[in-house]
Amino acid sequence: MTEPSPRRLIAPLTGIRAVAAFWVVTRHFRTELIDAFPGLRVVAPLMNVGYLGVDLFFVLSGFILTVTHLVPMTDGYDWRKALGFLWLRIGRVWPLTAFVLLLFGGYFLVQLWTGDVAAAGQVDPGRFLQHLLLLQGWTAHPLDWNGVDWSISAEWLAYLSFSVGVVLLGRFAAVARRRTVVAWVVVLQLPVILVGASMQDDTILLFSSDGYVLSPGVLAVRVLAEFWVGALLCVLVRGRLERGRPSRLPAPTIAAVATVGVLYLVTAFDPVRRVRPGQEELYRGVDLIAPTETVVVLPLFVLLIGGLALCPRDPLARLLSTRPLVLGGRVSFALYLSHPLVIGAYVEAVARLHPGRALLAALAVGAVVAAWVFAWVLWRWVEEPCRRTARRMLPDTVRV
Repeated sequence: MTEPSPRRLIAPLTGIRAVAAFWVVTRHFRTELIDAFPGLRVVAPLMNVGYLGVDLFFVLSGFILTVTHLVPMTDGYDWRKALGFLWLRIGRVWPLTAFVLLLFGGYFLVQLWTGDVAAAGQVDPGRFLQHLLLLQGWTAHPLDWNGVDWSISAEWLAYLSFSVGVVLLGRFAAVARRRTVVAWVVVLQLPVILVGASMQDDTILLFSSDGYVLSPGVLAVRVLAEFWVGALLCVLVRGRLERGRPSRLPAPTIAAVATVGVLYLVTAFDPVRRVRPGQEELYRGVDLIAPTETVVVLPLFVLLIGGLALCPRDPLARLLSTRPLVLGGRVSFALYLSHPLVIGAYVEAVARLHPGRALLAALAVGAVVAAWVFAWVLWRWVEEPCRRTARRMLPDTVRV
């Protein structure tokens, strides 16, 4: 059994990470962007559901890790390979997660020093330890410290499942028929769609209905189902990848256009509008409530990722393969983790400067640029060196 070449995959599937990460950024920065550029109200429905970029990441993660590790891990699998895989994943995500967490600690100290007593509620040593151990998303608790790193905790859960489940995945891939794999890809999406669509609006498929408290059960269903959908999707398309038979269908472009259309339709015709108690519905006349029914785009995410793997000639695949977007994909993890700090700095600057329209627009553009530049610095000097060091520390006898 030979390993499929990732050469055809790396460019568009790296580029889509840049899009997914920036989609999340727009979710957290949308009110400031609308203030600075009122014309962006037309894309508010897309920004409101930017949290779906995390779901795209979960599916993509399962796909990429299966492409990379299925064959080497199942060829003579033992506990050393499982630990080696987990070590490489820790080397990839933990150093930067911990580093940005320390930056948040410094940020809270500055807030306390300037008299912001609200910051004191964030500084919980016990929760800090849970964040360091990547366990913060496994218990019911309000988002704290770096609020976006709940997804890293969820990913760690997926990595643990893959380190053992890869054995079953390899055996399944060897004997399952194509239609069986397709059936499982469909079935595994149903829990996420059904649970997500039943949740109250603007709980972003994560929180309980009465506050910003994580629902660990929902999180586990969400990440594990989507991650393994990505893994099975790889099993489904790997035969064509091995044979080097790209498709000429514009599947990625069709999936992307359909995703945008469905998001607007679901937002416009929200079937069950359930606004959370105390949640503001409008911001300067713009509806910012995100309907959880938008999770129905999950199958389109699956089509998008599979299409990017198989359709390199597609217009969207070509765009995502350009050097700026590939670089953006490489720094996307750093952008995702660090952008709340940049947004916080922007909010503080606006509060102190009281800028006019032109300066406000300039500051907003500057914040977006600063977020990407800061992410590149973190990727170049923290994330990438730590990843390479972790790989060098892995014994040569452990090939995963």
